Order: sequence, then C-alpha cells, then structure tokens
Amino acid sequence: QYKITLCFLFLFLSCNTNIDYIDYNSVGGIWHKDSIQYFNFELDSKENLSYKSFINLRIDEKYTFNNIFLIVSLEDSSNILSIDTLEYKLADKYGNFTGNKRINIVENSLLHKENISLVNKKKYYVSIQHAMRLINKVGGIDNLNGVIDVGYKVEKIESPQDNLKGPIF
Repeated sequence: QYKITLCFLFLFLSCNTNIDYIDYNSVGGIWHKDSIQYFNFELDSKENLSYKSFINLRIDEKYTFNNIFLIVSLEDSSNILSIDTLEYKLADKYGNFTGNKRINIVENSLLHKENISLVNKKKYYVSIQHAMRLINKVGGIDNLNGVIDVGYKVEKIESPQDNLKGPIF
C-alpha cells in the first residue's frame, strides 16, 4: 500500500502544468474603489511562449451585481503594454452566479488576454481596480461588497505538439 501511494504521489507531482504564475490578494469582503490590487511576476521558461492571462475573482452572496467592470493595466519595467476597461458577466439572466461554486464562495476565472507574448526573465506588473457605478450616479461605488479575493493568473498556451506528448514523467 505504501508503494502504491508513493507511485500516485510521484505521478501527481510530476505532471506538467500550464500555469506559470498565480497569486491572490484578499480584500476581505469589501473592495474599496481606491484599493488597487497589484501583482508582480517574472516568467521562468526555457523559451519564449505565448500566454493567456486571467483575472480570478472570488465572490460571495453579498455581491449584488450580475457583472463587474475592471480597469486592468499590464506593464513591464519600461512600457505600459495595455490598459483595459473590461466588463465581465458574473451571473446569468436569472441572477444565478456563474463560475465554480464552493459552498458560499463563487470563483470566476475571467479571461484578460487571450494570446500575448511575454519575454522570460522580464518583470511584469499588473494593477486591477474595480470601476463599478450605480445607474444614473456620477461617482463610482466606494465599497464593493461581496468580493473576497482578487487574483491574477498566467498560463502557457499549448501548441498542437504539446497535446501529443502527454504527461512528462
């Protein structure tokens, strides 16, 4: 039994994953409009590849909207690569949250960039802030209730040859 467990552990730890960076910041259930979430990363791969990036949000039942507006900036050490104002749907037309539900928390992995080239050994900086407003109100919402964590994830885009290789043991 010990040998079987050891084999499964070896197989689990040796499987190749596409995630090159993932991190979360806790906002404690209330995300203030001036509380910009920062993420810094550097990729460490043997070759320059194409990547997808995601904004990960964990929300709970206190989140009262069916969408979210975010301002996302991606920079390297010398250039602003992109600044986007993005809208994401977090609930269907019936008000049911989409995403992965775990007890009372829903996790959404929202596509930020679909096919970006990032250079290895270069530092990147991401900032994310919410830009939510009430209808017919000029100023933004000061405190956005129901947001637990804000995260950022970068993963490799698989090439067709990667699908033929299978797991690396």
